[in-house]
Amino acid sequence: GHGKLYHTMIWFGPKGCVSPLHYDPLDNLLIQFVGRKRILLYPPSKSSSSSFIEDHDIFSQEAYGKSEQVSSWHYAGYNKTQYNTSPIDIEKPDYQTYPDFANAPVPIECILYPGDILFIPQRWWHHVRSLDTSISVNVWWR
Repeated sequence: GHGKLYHTMIWFGPKGCVSPLHYDPLDNLLIQFVGRKRILLYPPSKSSSSSFIEDHDIFSQEAYGKSEQVSSWHYAGYNKTQYNTSPIDIEKPDYQTYPDFANAPVPIECILYPGDILFIPQRWWHHVRSLDTSISVNVWWR
């Protein structure tokens, strides 16, 4: 289709900089200019208990007036955290605190080099780590 540009963001970061496990509500392109980044993409899975209503997940007791907490492998919205960001350190997961993370789909690992572009579909969970000092740009559209 003919989407309209929604937002762009430039990212400057040192080696080791991390963007924690999260999803974006819109399709986006991650364009690598300087350095390398490792991206772990978690594809949608039928075994995941994720549910979406518009741009929000139903995970917290306060969301949409639900009386119980809905469990999901990424624990977004858990203990009043952001609905699209996981509290789990996926590089050193605490399975005692987050046991459902063991049910996460197998991630797809991508290494971006300068000049590479990665399409990240909307609502695909992903984790990003700079392997070098890095400059990247994200482009989102509707």
